[in-house]
Amino acid sequence: MKVIHTSDWHLGQLFYGVDRTEEHLWFLARLVDVVKEERPDVLIVSGDIYDNVAPTLAAQRLYNRMLLELHAALPAMKIVVTAGNHDSSSRLDLHSELWDVFDVKVVGGIAKDGDSVDYDRHIVEIAGVGYIIAVPYVYAANYPQTDDDGVSRMRKFHQTLLDRVAARNCNKLPVIMTGHLALSGSDIKGHEAKSMRLVYENIEEMGVGYDYLALGHIHRPQFVTDNARYSGSPFAMSFDEDYPHSVSVVEIGEDGLSVREREIAPLVPVYTVPQEAGGVDEALEAIKNLPAGRAYLRVKLRVRDVVPMQERMGIQEAVAETQHMLCDIQPVREGRATEASGSFAVEEIRHISPLDVALDYYSMRFGGEMDDELKGMLEQCIEKAEKEDEQ
Repeated sequence: MKVIHTSDWHLGQLFYGVDRTEEHLWFLARLVDVVKEERPDVLIVSGDIYDNVAPTLAAQRLYNRMLLELHAALPAMKIVVTAGNHDSSSRLDLHSELWDVFDVKVVGGIAKDGDSVDYDRHIVEIAGVGYIIAVPYVYAANYPQTDDDGVSRMRKFHQTLLDRVAARNCNKLPVIMTGHLALSGSDIKGHEAKSMRLVYENIEEMGVGYDYLALGHIHRPQFVTDNARYSGSPFAMSFDEDYPHSVSVVEIGEDGLSVREREIAPLVPVYTVPQEAGGVDEALEAIKNLPAGRAYLRVKLRVRDVVPMQERMGIQEAVAETQHMLCDIQPVREGRATEASGSFAVEEIRHISPLDVALDYYSMRFGGEMDDELKGMLEQCIEKAEKEDEQ
């Protein structure tokens, strides 16, 4: 079985007010090339298709275009798309039956048949090749209720799916399961923005019985275990994601599992200069030495209080002589390693779920963690509000 694994597209993202459609189209062209060269059985997109739960019409058209072009590139390839925490599960599910016509399986939320879970709708069989268990992002409170047997609802849900596949998989074909969550031990470089909060789960919660776990949510490509991997985002979604981005080519055969990265060179790179905050002269020299071309630029400037207007204007004038886009002049106050304002910047809020904002506020306000019961009620309220907003 051969699979291309990607995730965290964040269609519709505005990067410091700049629309990134051109960059997504660049990524699409690179991904189409990879599909034509690798000729996989399956393409998996593990969540965070959109940048927010209410994407613009332009972002939705881009989503349609990407899936249609990928299907046209290799019509025999199955495409499996699952929702992430930035997506509206019901919005993705709305047109899932239409996408079936193009051999695209879309899973936005836990499939239901009346009041019961329809586990079979999460299981995608590729005849003679293998199985994909399509699991989207799920709020903790939305996992199906189980008997109190000491096993968590999350683990029970995953293991039930794996057991159902095992019962059908008489020929011992490869099994891949998707997931969109933060696993303990993952490298979160790029997610450490102030007030950013990640809820970690142990790998044991994913159950046993898969050959490969195709993860989304963390933007840095990496293995968490020998067979659990984040493919990462297709290009940097923040200045702190200053590492190579790629899609993963996964092959499962008689010799076991192998994974190769196909790097995606960015159309517009992100630069932070200088790497360690310095004075205005150091900043101007760093700007002067940047590679030619177009890039997003963040300047770190060591200051005592605020950035003096004269220094700010000097930096703006230096950048104006280049093709770069000055997004931020980040003051680093003397005596502090980082800015710790205790509040969210507008750009950060674009990348933080409503639940994460509430959890961080609760922690700052009351000095402790929100209990599971209150958290579950809040998750249900958020989901209800998102559905009402769509309607």
